[in-house]
Amino acid sequence: MENSTPNTIDRISHLPDDILCRILSFLPTKLAFTTTVLSKRWAPLYKLLTSLSFDDQSVPDEDTFLRFCRFVDTVTLSTDLIKTLHLNCASPNWKRFNLDLWIGTAKQHPVQNFHLVGTWRSIPLRPSIFRFPSLVVLKLKTLKIVGNITVDLPLLKILHLGRVYLKNKTNFNKILYGCPVLEDLIANIYYKEPTPDPDEVFTLGKATATGEFKILPKLIRVQINADEVPFRAIHNVEFLALTVS
Repeated sequence: MENSTPNTIDRISHLPDDILCRILSFLPTKLAFTTTVLSKRWAPLYKLLTSLSFDDQSVPDEDTFLRFCRFVDTVTLSTDLIKTLHLNCASPNWKRFNLDLWIGTAKQHPVQNFHLVGTWRSIPLRPSIFRFPSLVVLKLKTLKIVGNITVDLPLLKILHLGRVYLKNKTNFNKILYGCPVLEDLIANIYYKEPTPDPDEVFTLGKATATGEFKILPKLIRVQINADEVPFRAIHNVEFLALTVS
C-alpha cells in the first residue's frame, strides 16, 4: 500500500488504529495476520486485535499442524488484549496434543467470549476450563472434561454445552451452581459414570427460610436433554426446549 501510484490514494491506511482493528476483526485471524506484510503501518495492528479466531480444518498433516500451533502461540502471546477467542479444533493430530497452554494464555486476558469446538473423538480438557472469572459467554462442543470440576464463572450469562462429556451428573450440578447470573443454557451432556441415585437433585443448593430453592434466578432460556432436566433450577424460565435421546 505504500507503493501507491500517483493516481491512487490509500485512504484505508490513514484511518485510526481502532477503526482498522475493527475491520480486521471481521477477518479470520490468519488472514488478518497476513496484513502485517503490507506496510509498516499495518505491521503492529494485529497486536491490537481483541477478537481472535483460529480454525485447523485446513491442516492436512502433522508438520502443518505444528506450524499452525506455533502460529496460534505467536498471536495469542503477542496480542495485548483478547476479549473474544474462538478455537475450532478438528485436526486428528489433537490425539497427541492438548489445549491447556492456549487456555492458560487466554486466562491472562479479560476474555469475555470463548468458543471451543472439538472433534467427534472428543478432545479431553482439564476441569480448569470452568474457572474463568471474566467470561460472559462460554460455548463448548464435542469435548471431554476429565475429572471432577471446580467452577468460578460469576459473570457467565450464556452457556452452551454441545455433546460434552462429564465425569458424572454431580459435575453438571456444580456447573449450574457456579453460574449465578446465567440467562441462556443449552446442555447436551453425556456422563462417563452412571448417576448413583436416579432421583439425585441439587443437594449443593441452599434452601431459603421457606424451604424453597432459589437457583439460577436470572435464567430465561433453556434447551436440555429431557432426562437431565433440573426442574428446581429452571422452574422459572420463559423458554424451555426439551430434547429426547
